[in-house]
Amino acid sequence: MKVSPSYQKMKNAFLGKKDLYYKLTLSIGLLFVFPALGFLFFAIRYNILQDDSLPLFLIGFLVFSFLGFFFLRSVFKKVSRISEEFSEKVASDPSAVQFQRGTDELSNIVGSFNALENQLKNTLSRLDKKSLEISTLRELSDLCYMTFDTDELLYITLERALKLAKADIGSVLILEQPQRKQFIVQAQIGLVDDIKVGSKIDFDTSIAKFAIINKSPLLIEDIEKDGRFGRSNRPVYATKSFICLPLKTIGDIIGVITLSRRNDDTVFSQDDIEGLTPLLSNASLTFENIRLFRENETNTAVMNATIKLLKTINSSLGESELINSILNDIQSLVPYDLAIILTKDDNRPDELMVFDFACKEAISIAKGSYFPFRDSIFDKVIKQESSTLITDTSELTGETERALFANPCSAGCLLHPLRISGKVTGILALCSSTPDILTRETNFLAIVKDGVALAIERLKLSASVVRRDQDLDTLKQIGGALTSSTFNLNQVLEYAMGMIQLTMDVEAGSLLLLDGDELEFKVSFDIEPVTVSWPKMKLGQGIAGYVAARGKSIIVNDVQQSPHFFSAVDAVTGFRTRSALCVPMISQGKVIGVVELLNRRGGNFGDNDEKLLQSIVSSLIIAVENARLYEATVKMTEHERGIRQIFQKFVPKEIVDKIIYGESTGKPLPDEFRTVTLLNIDIRGFSKLAKTIGPHRTVPMINYFFEMMGDIVFKHQGIVDKYLGDGFLAIFGAPVSSISDADNAIAASLEMQKAIHPVSEYFQQQIGHPLSMGIAIHTGEVVVGNIGFEKKMDYTVIGDAVNTVFRLQSVVKPFKNGIVISEKTCKAARSRLDVKKIGEYEIDAALEKVKAYELLSPDLIDTNRRKPDSSVDEG
Repeated sequence: MKVSPSYQKMKNAFLGKKDLYYKLTLSIGLLFVFPALGFLFFAIRYNILQDDSLPLFLIGFLVFSFLGFFFLRSVFKKVSRISEEFSEKVASDPSAVQFQRGTDELSNIVGSFNALENQLKNTLSRLDKKSLEISTLRELSDLCYMTFDTDELLYITLERALKLAKADIGSVLILEQPQRKQFIVQAQIGLVDDIKVGSKIDFDTSIAKFAIINKSPLLIEDIEKDGRFGRSNRPVYATKSFICLPLKTIGDIIGVITLSRRNDDTVFSQDDIEGLTPLLSNASLTFENIRLFRENETNTAVMNATIKLLKTINSSLGESELINSILNDIQSLVPYDLAIILTKDDNRPDELMVFDFACKEAISIAKGSYFPFRDSIFDKVIKQESSTLITDTSELTGETERALFANPCSAGCLLHPLRISGKVTGILALCSSTPDILTRETNFLAIVKDGVALAIERLKLSASVVRRDQDLDTLKQIGGALTSSTFNLNQVLEYAMGMIQLTMDVEAGSLLLLDGDELEFKVSFDIEPVTVSWPKMKLGQGIAGYVAARGKSIIVNDVQQSPHFFSAVDAVTGFRTRSALCVPMISQGKVIGVVELLNRRGGNFGDNDEKLLQSIVSSLIIAVENARLYEATVKMTEHERGIRQIFQKFVPKEIVDKIIYGESTGKPLPDEFRTVTLLNIDIRGFSKLAKTIGPHRTVPMINYFFEMMGDIVFKHQGIVDKYLGDGFLAIFGAPVSSISDADNAIAASLEMQKAIHPVSEYFQQQIGHPLSMGIAIHTGEVVVGNIGFEKKMDYTVIGDAVNTVFRLQSVVKPFKNGIVISEKTCKAARSRLDVKKIGEYEIDAALEKVKAYELLSPDLIDTNRRKPDSSVDEG
């Protein structure tokens, strides 16, 4: 209803800013004016004033009116007090909606009730919001028991946060571990394709870093007016106001959640932050619990994988099975697409060898192939001895990198150095088409790379042991074969090179022996023309000549880089030499030859090859020396046999053996005084006979006589000392003596006496003249030894006894074919002799007379026992 201005003015004039008492008084006054005036009018008109009961009526009216006014005033006073108290309470409540006092108490009451109504509405709104938060937290808590997917958890948390904050754009950014240099978008809503899940945002350039650094929510009312940032709003985030809240766990901040509005310009407030804090705290703790649960699962898996890895390393698996098993263990935790194990080779220090690899697709990499690594990413890893992650292998421009990583499996690569005893021995390369997975399980990979290094070292040691055993077996076979083989030098050399060809995996080889100052090709394999085209090389010429001159082994794995390589041989033979191993043959400190091997198959020559060849060559040297010694021994034996054949014509075999043995041991027969028995045989009248038959017939006849009589001397352990024209001197008792020397001489003389008859008949038949002789025997002390000078020396005897036996020959002349012995010989004989004393003869004025006896009996009597009283029977 429309109110007139005059009414409003009158109302303001009478009622504006008046309290309730005034209005009550005015209302009562106005209420009693018209009835009082009306009563007075009718009282005057109808003369009621004269009525006696009128005063009573007026008194009663006034009394009851006063009582009514009093009661109304009390009520209004109570209402005014209530209004005042209520207004003051409403006005003093900081949580209440803003209250403005009215013109009177009733207005205040109405205003208070309106304020209470508004406060109640706000409280109900807050209760609804809290209920929503509690419902959200309950849903999130229920989700914690239903999922272990952190991505799902973070997405639902973002979804609920947007609902609570009445926002429609948001994202969850998780700090990348462990570097913490980037945010990874784990969830996003409302950003469409501007920021995708999995995208990375640089930490240093992001506003979200302030929430991480300050560890508190970041509330931005207007990004363009906020002096902390000083930048314009980005369209992707819609409004200029947004909030960024950290996701806190017990001991760390794992990331942030950002919220903004696209269709609403409402500025975010602290209430929004407070409403979101419980949700985010619960989500963070749940995320941390899931992470810890996963970490525990991962640690368990890592521990199981590590135990399995250790068991695998200590198993009896072969090389390929062991490495494949280890790589499979790695893939169970780090799902790589390609794994390559590269190892260093001491024989090729500038290259890495592909020890093994595993790939889910076919690639152009061969096991055992070599790649140069100097000035490459591999060289950097080896020098720095630290792991390197390559997120984009296409940025690598080196030849080796392109050769190894130019495949779909190698978009990114993680390189781990393999260390043994503090030294980098290789590299483990794990490649993947999605490089992010290579950053997982860094602790496990730290263990695994050491395990791989140990496994490779174990395989190398096992291979070394096997190789050593094989080498020992080979050396044993070669040594046994060479020592038991023929002593023919050429056959020994050919056999040795054949064994080397079977043992050493090479393309060709040759053996050269030193001849003066030249090396002569003796044996070779697979380069046969060299022995014809280039039979000799000078000392110092070529690798072989250099080794022979230097006396030390040499390995040349690139002959084109060696100053010692002699290419002329290759030009003649047509053989292409790439690498060489040459070992000298040293005997008694002197080089006698070299063994040279060319072009090792499957790699370069190494220390093991050198040691093996040196061991083989050592056995070969022994065999060569044995062959040479055998040849020398054969020559010596043939020479000795010739000497024996000559010497045994004059000396018994036992004497020859003793003389030769003494010479071979450096202990020749000594010069000494010795008692011997001397026998001198002489042909009677041979000088006249020789003149008669002539010298050409004399020599064979006299030789026949000497042969017959000399054999008898040898038969009785004597030696023929010297020939004396038509006779000879025999010695019994030197160089080997015995107690039967005198008996042996007497027995020999008796046998000669018997033998003279057939010899005489032979002479009669041949030259027509019979033959007779005389034998003198004497026992005495002589000097025995090598008598003469260096150019002519004889083993003979000298002394008075020699002169005596020759003087006794004159006593024998009267006795045809007679035997005369001295008294000393009779006494020295152990057998009883049948003798006849001839007389005493003065042989030398300085010596005593010698008693001579004629030996009568043709046989010795009791040759084993001497006669007790005398050893002589004088007839």
